[in-house]
Amino acid sequence: MRMRGDLVKVRVESMENRSAVRVVGVVVVSVAIATSLVLGTVGWFAVGFGMMTDCTNNYSCTETGCSPCSATERWINLGGAAQLLLAVVGGVVLVAGLRARLRTALVVGGAALLATSVLTVVGTTWRAQESYCRPGTPGYATSYCAVGD
Repeated sequence: MRMRGDLVKVRVESMENRSAVRVVGVVVVSVAIATSLVLGTVGWFAVGFGMMTDCTNNYSCTETGCSPCSATERWINLGGAAQLLLAVVGGVVLVAGLRARLRTALVVGGAALLATSVLTVVGTTWRAQESYCRPGTPGYATSYCAVGD
């Protein structure tokens, strides 16, 4: 009779562990979605405002007026759109993970989305920054890009 009690106790502990993993998974995916949304809106605006102001000051043109600023604008917009797409993917991962009771997939998927979101903003911001520092373009000689040339 004692063995049956121990078996029930193990099952209860196992269910509690599964619940804890599920809660952690939901939290991780939710944080990943929130991060993507913040980086895709507020981050997109901040990066765009800062870089496009810098580009305009360096080259005295708008994003449509010269190619370096135009390329910068495209990279910034691509980064913002990618963040919003990652938020949608996060929503799909959350719903699918909860419906199928894939606790581990929630944790792994959320962590992957979070890492991808951070790498996306770093990568697209770096590419945007690099896109307008090109020798030979109008305004390059007087911009900070020419330092050390």
